Amino acid sequence: MTGFPKSTVYDIINHLKKTGSVEHLPVPGRPLVLTPKKRRYLGRLLKNDNATTSALMTTKLNNLPWSVPLLKESHVEARLQWALNHIQDDWTHTIFLDESTFQTFRNAQIVRYKAGNPHPVHPMVKHPYKVHVWGAFCCQGPIGVALFTENMNSAKYREILQSQLLPNAYHAGYGWNFQQDNAPMHTAKLTHQFFVINNVPVIDWPANSPDLNPIENLWAILKGNVERRVNNWVMKKKSLGANDFQGIIQQEWDNIDKNLFFSLADSMSDRINMVIENNGYTINF
Repeated sequence: MTGFPKSTVYDIINHLKKTGSVEHLPVPGRPLVLTPKKRRYLGRLLKNDNATTSALMTTKLNNLPWSVPLLKESHVEARLQWALNHIQDDWTHTIFLDESTFQTFRNAQIVRYKAGNPHPVHPMVKHPYKVHVWGAFCCQGPIGVALFTENMNSAKYREILQSQLLPNAYHAGYGWNFQQDNAPMHTAKLTHQFFVINNVPVIDWPANSPDLNPIENLWAILKGNVERRVNNWVMKKKSLGANDFQGIIQQEWDNIDKNLFFSLADSMSDRINMVIENNGYTINF
């Protein structure tokens, strides 16, 4: 009738008989850190993804700030001026690109388990295999992706732009341009000559501004998906070779929802407005 277990009803009746009240007495011991609402939310987080990190849970529960690059005053001024210069830009024809490194057996996920169960183990190798990934996307979807193991330099960068960017840039529409950071291979003299010869319109990010670049969010999502695939692969006791790992990265890139590309590109106006409102300082994006 009440919807409560009998034991709960009996406890309330006994408490009423002893104290004449149904009010709960103060609970001895250390006060609870989380409210009941936050505890329920934490339970849902773990139910949906038992490999989520403590840092991510803490951020979601307490809205703690992310770790961000240390900005000098010159960086802050440059970021603010950049945002003011581009506040009216139309980002629907902009290509966002960057490089990132993926490696097998990152072991960046924390898996939780019930007390009494065997402690989960994660096989590791002494020298994990690494692969560099160049990726580009626009509001309409992916532009291209390239996987390579050699070090990135100006020659390799120009090679990738020639094979991946130029043939596919039309997906971004007429009048496209692309964003790049200030990495040495991006600002090299030969790279600049490549842009001039091929009439490539470039917009450089201000220094120390990963929060402005939406592809940083894409890398985080992609790496999480790849690591889960690798962990599942290893749990099935299947040998993971270099080709297998690169295949997983390529598959996860191909499986990215096109709505994500649109959302990330569409966030640029919000990012710029937030930088201006924050007077050039780091934003939580």
